[in-house]
Amino acid sequence: MSYLAHPDRATDLEIESLDIFTHESMHVRGEMNEALTECEAVQRNYRAAKLLGVPAGTAKRNALDYYNITYQLRGKIGGMQGAYYSDQCAPGKAMDEHLSDSTWATP
Repeated sequence: MSYLAHPDRATDLEIESLDIFTHESMHVRGEMNEALTECEAVQRNYRAAKLLGVPAGTAKRNALDYYNITYQLRGKIGGMQGAYYSDQCAPGKAMDEHLSDSTWATP
């Protein structure tokens, strides 16, 4: 709820809460592989934020911040965090679903 109260000045933790919401939604639809689930979530964080009422520009910025900062850090940390990361989760790579409204899609 904190994220939704002020998405334009969201903290890293609040942006992570958006990703957790999206990530767990991917599990609900049946995906169990954590790296694939997280990549699906990364690609849908922009969509999820908009569906929650966040303005498009803010939603895009928050989703890209998560992907470019927090998600990439998972790969560097490794260990348990690394189970949620794949270098194939990137535009044009193997896990790219080519969604028209993907976090990394250009308008």
